[in-house]
Amino acid sequence: MPFENLLLSSCLLPGQTAFKESKASVEVKPLAGETILFFNIDDKSNPGCKLRQFLWGTEKGQKMCDLIVFYATDSKRVICFVELKDNISDLGHATEQVINTYNTFKRHLHKSYTAKAFIYAWTGSSPDEKKEYQKKLFKEFGENNFDFNDRSNDALGNLLRGSQSKPGGGKRKNKK
Repeated sequence: MPFENLLLSSCLLPGQTAFKESKASVEVKPLAGETILFFNIDDKSNPGCKLRQFLWGTEKGQKMCDLIVFYATDSKRVICFVELKDNISDLGHATEQVINTYNTFKRHLHKSYTAKAFIYAWTGSSPDEKKEYQKKLFKEFGENNFDFNDRSNDALGNLLRGSQSKPGGGKRKNKK
């Protein structure tokens, strides 16, 4: 089961609720009663993490996201697939990465959690295909279970807690 592997591996970032890759970063400020665990699963930035080998064996070329964030409070359990990009023009690639990681990961885990996706880019304008990527994320994760390129202070925390301002994913959903 991949979650047990994650907890006992170097993928876990103990005590950390922030992550930065290149210029893009995410952070969640835990509230009372919340458990938040960050897992750096990309073996390019964290060679000690062997999740890629667990999920795909020796198969090459599989797209994988940067982080898995586990969130728990009371009976709520969320596993969020997170991808960081320097530029939002890479939204298509980021969408493929979170969906591919989630689809492979869920085969090894009982569905006793809510799956979510969060894509953050440091800069750039949304690509013309933004609505296409929103549809793909909606199909995989459902309404209110994804967000991308939101520059608010605690966008990832809001997504994990279910307190986004607009349904579907992305507070600036209809803007280009």
